[in-house]
Amino acid sequence: MRDLKVRSAFTLIELLVVIAIIAILIGLLLPAVQKVREAAARATCTNNLKQIGLALHSFHGNYNKFPVGQANDDNNNWGWMCFILPYVEQDNLYNAMVSNTVSPNDRMWVPPNMGDGVNGPLSGLSGNSIDQIGGSNAANGRGNTNQAITIGGIPCVNMVIKSFICPSDTLPNQKNGNSFAKTNYVGSLGNTTSWGGNPYGCSNLNGSRMNGVLLHANNNDSTWCSSIQSISDGTSNTIAVGEATTSTNVTLTNTNTGQFPVWAGGNNGGCNGITTIGSCLRVVDGTTYPLGGLSDASFNSKHTGGGNFAFADGSVKFINVNISATTYSALGSLNGGEVLGSDY
Repeated sequence: MRDLKVRSAFTLIELLVVIAIIAILIGLLLPAVQKVREAAARATCTNNLKQIGLALHSFHGNYNKFPVGQANDDNNNWGWMCFILPYVEQDNLYNAMVSNTVSPNDRMWVPPNMGDGVNGPLSGLSGNSIDQIGGSNAANGRGNTNQAITIGGIPCVNMVIKSFICPSDTLPNQKNGNSFAKTNYVGSLGNTTSWGGNPYGCSNLNGSRMNGVLLHANNNDSTWCSSIQSISDGTSNTIAVGEATTSTNVTLTNTNTGQFPVWAGGNNGGCNGITTIGSCLRVVDGTTYPLGGLSDASFNSKHTGGGNFAFADGSVKFINVNISATTYSALGSLNGGEVLGSDY
């Protein structure tokens, strides 16, 4: 009787069927994995903003006001995130930036009494004792963000702070690949409903006109701050900080621009309107709507369907991209008295 041979290998057709089944399973599984990864990234982003919100409140607890958003328009001035560094476990970085062992022309400038008043003269600044923070002779002085302050030979402003970055973002962690470190969280100047004239023009970039939580100065002589007491719309209804990523002039191939979001602050080095200070401050406004828009002045996010925002009460909320422009704008002002729409 002839012995039956035992087949010990797959046929080509069987192998192809197995590969096809595996490919189908991977195709079904991949979206689920991506959703889990995005959910985790969004949760981390929410936590980052929560810590920033708590830091703003800790700062407010010490000074009875929120920090200055930015002190001047055209000198690449230090931004508000620098002032909350001690409240996000970055004491060493902050102390290095204000240390009196650093040249007065290089160290970070801190407004008198942490802002909300006259800047006052900066003695010893480039030999001009009567220069104000934004005076033309002070352009290279303490008002400027710079890379002269270092820790271990590394410029402080180049140091990447993980909690200042959204895991979903696609921009490199440093401007131009190797300089100022990125943040994905920028402050709210409010909306432009009460700014008058051309709201995006240089003349309206002034804390006395703005209605946000973190304010900008454009007159060289004074700084402005908001406080919990000044938020008559309610702290739970007023955006303080939101996300920023790629925009009109900030793309994956163009990162050496003044609108690239960096925690140290700075701008284009000149006042050409609201977009020049997009590195640390943006507007919550119908003009920059929708939320996912590409304007250098708008908040935008890499999260699907919307973005995370820290409110003035310290809470963090996800705002859907389909929110109406009217409701979205109302969340920007601290004292507009607007009625919020049902889509919030």
